[in-house]
Amino acid sequence: MIMVTGATGFLGAHILYDLAGKGLRVKALYRDSLKITNVKKIFGYYRENISEFWNRIEWIEGDILDYYSLRENLKDIKVVYHAAGLVSFENRDREELNQINARGVAHVVNACLEQGIDKLCHVSSIATLGESNGSELIRETMMWNPVNSASAYAVSKFKGEMEVWRGIHEGLQAVIVNPSVIVGPGMWMGSARQILDRIRSGMKYYPGGSTGYVDVRDVATAMIRLTDGNFFSERYIVSSENLPHRTLLNLISDAMGVPRPAHPVTPCLMRMAVAAESIRSTFTGQVPRLTQKTLEIASAELAYSNKKIKDAITVSFIPIEESIQFSIPHFLAETALPV
Repeated sequence: MIMVTGATGFLGAHILYDLAGKGLRVKALYRDSLKITNVKKIFGYYRENISEFWNRIEWIEGDILDYYSLRENLKDIKVVYHAAGLVSFENRDREELNQINARGVAHVVNACLEQGIDKLCHVSSIATLGESNGSELIRETMMWNPVNSASAYAVSKFKGEMEVWRGIHEGLQAVIVNPSVIVGPGMWMGSARQILDRIRSGMKYYPGGSTGYVDVRDVATAMIRLTDGNFFSERYIVSSENLPHRTLLNLISDAMGVPRPAHPVTPCLMRMAVAAESIRSTFTGQVPRLTQKTLEIASAELAYSNKKIKDAITVSFIPIEESIQFSIPHFLAETALPV
C-alpha cells in the first residue's frame, strides 16, 4: 500500500493519477474535503472517464502535524510520497511555514521509522540548494548557506530536508527531489492563480531574473521512478529548462491571446511597488501581493543542472512551451471572466 500526503495539491494530484494509472491502490491524505474536487478536475484533464482510476484511491482525513494519527495512518503502508507543504514568501507566515515544512516533515520521518516504511520520497525545493560561482549551473552538491536575506520559505524547506537526512542516518530508506518552479495543468488551483489573473488582465511589467521550470507531470514521473528504482540517500534536481521570467510570461500571454508584458521592472519601480502594496495591505488587512523578498527572488539570475536526474532515469522532459500551451486553455475554460 502507498500513501501520498498533500494529495489534494497540484503535485499530489498528479502523483495520485500516475500511481492509479499503474493499477496501484493508494491512500491519499487530505485536510480539506472540498479540495478533493480539484483532484477530480486534474484527472479530467487527461481522460474523460476517471472512475477506474478514482476507485483505486482511498481518501484518509488527517494532518501531518498530528503525529499520533499520522503514525496510525501509516500502518501497513510500504511507500510514502510526501508532497504536503506550504509555499509563501511572507514573513508573517514564518511560524506556519516552520510548522508544516519542518515540524511536519519530522513527524513524517519519525512515523516512517516507527512503522518500518520501505521507502520515503520527499518533495524538497531548489530553495534549499546553494548558489553557483559565476556561470556554473547549480547542482545538488552545492550546500545551502543561510544568510539574513534567505526567505522564510527557504529556511523552512531546508529544515525539512535536514529532517529527512536525519532519518536517513537513522536507517530510513529515502530519496529527495528538488523541483524547480512547477508549471502545468492545475497550477491555478494554488499560488500561481494570482499571477495568471494578472497576466490575463493586462500585465505591463516583467521581472529581470531567470530560474528553472518543470512540468508537474515530469516531477510526478521522476518521483515514482526514483522510488521504484534502486535510489537511496540522494537528492535530485528535477528541472526541465532554465528560462528568463520574461520568456515564461510571454508564453502564457501568447497562449491567453493577450499583449505581452513590455516594460522591465527597474529598481526604482520595485521600491515604489513594494511601498504601494504595503500601504494597500495595511488599509485592507489583505496579504500583500508584492514584497521586497518576492521581488528580490524574481530578479535573481538562477540556472540549474538536470544532469543527475537525467543520468539516473533517462527522463525526457516536456518542453515548457508545450506545457503552457496545454495548460492555459484549461485555465481559461475553468476561470472564464463574466461577460
